Amino acid sequence: MINYLIGIGLSLVLSALIGFERETQDKSAGLRTTMLICLGATLTVIFTLELVKIALPLNMSFDMIRAIAYYLCAIGFVGGGIIYGCGNKLKGITTSALLLPVSVIGFFCGLGIYPLAIISAICVYLILKLKYVKVKIEKIKKKRK
Repeated sequence: MINYLIGIGLSLVLSALIGFERETQDKSAGLRTTMLICLGATLTVIFTLELVKIALPLNMSFDMIRAIAYYLCAIGFVGGGIIYGCGNKLKGITTSALLLPVSVIGFFCGLGIYPLAIISAICVYLILKLKYVKVKIEKIKKKRK
């Protein structure tokens, strides 16, 4: 039980770090959305782990991967709703793409694979911060013209 609580807590902290970055950029999937998606992934894993504990003594078969796969399908649906057209450009692609790794971070937390969850969250955060590098590169390109 304590491992589940640690996983839930870490899931919330790591997703808050990523969600805060999105929130400060005024993106559609901000702090609360990112935290809920990561928490949902963690709870999905915990739920399936508990179902396996119930199913095994009863000689019932239970495929844990299906619950995770269905969660990812649902996240894909949510991600599709975040993308929208603005003139001749698409908006929300990065935010939509963010949902998958945030879900996997939640899966890691639910499974108790905390080092991978932490490393993954740091990687996602740093990738989101690359926007500032891109902006600087664009300014340099404009100055050269």
